[in-house]
Amino acid sequence: MKLPMASLPVSLAIATLFAGSVVACSSQTIVTPAPAADPTEEPTAPDAAPAEAQAPDAGPPSACAPPPKASDCKNEGAWVRGVAKFDPKRYEGKKAPTLRVILRHSFVVFPEEATIGGRLHAFTSVPVTDVSKGEVPFALDLCAFGTAMWSEENGTFHVILILDENDNNDLSKQRSNAESVPLGTPDKGELVKMVDVDVSCHAASPCLEVTLDCADGDACTTITPMKSCKKKTPGCTSDSVFCG
Repeated sequence: MKLPMASLPVSLAIATLFAGSVVACSSQTIVTPAPAADPTEEPTAPDAAPAEAQAPDAGPPSACAPPPKASDCKNEGAWVRGVAKFDPKRYEGKKAPTLRVILRHSFVVFPEEATIGGRLHAFTSVPVTDVSKGEVPFALDLCAFGTAMWSEENGTFHVILILDENDNNDLSKQRSNAESVPLGTPDKGELVKMVDVDVSCHAASPCLEVTLDCADGDACTTITPMKSCKKKTPGCTSDSVFCG
């Protein structure tokens, strides 16, 4: 089994998209003329259109902005987008934090990775330019470092969101595996949240709305690592595979 190293890019995977087709059918209808109206009766309002003839409800618009650019996976579904929400009063009169967005696998390579949410796959940093809004949008590409590992072959991911107040969770500063855990560990008192997400080559880009309300340090990110999983079908073209 080949496992990813966050610092070593591998060749890009081109995911195969499946397109469906819709076939329209028609039928002949015999219409019987309605009887003549009785002039003594008062006219009545026409019945409302049947439910199936009405326009379908499109639902609320997505809270997420479109992906900022084409994914390195050549598949828009690789983008994990969202809005991180927080209490703006927390940062009144303080230096604005930086949002650390980290995508981790449910499995680990080193036992210590269980305290930071799993094996690192990708990350990005988003400066919070206006704390008064109490929210900041984010977007992270599954293939940001050149490795396509879809959930079909690798299971559910954990998205870790940290509002880093003292610049000690910047994973771009990692130079060795020994630095991975300290840089990935949120300080007690900092706002954090961990949520699960599946990233599929057959589905649309995930859109998350996450409220950061945990402030208990690594208690917010500790997991029980996944030991095994089964591949899902239809599969994707993952560069590295964990599930059997």
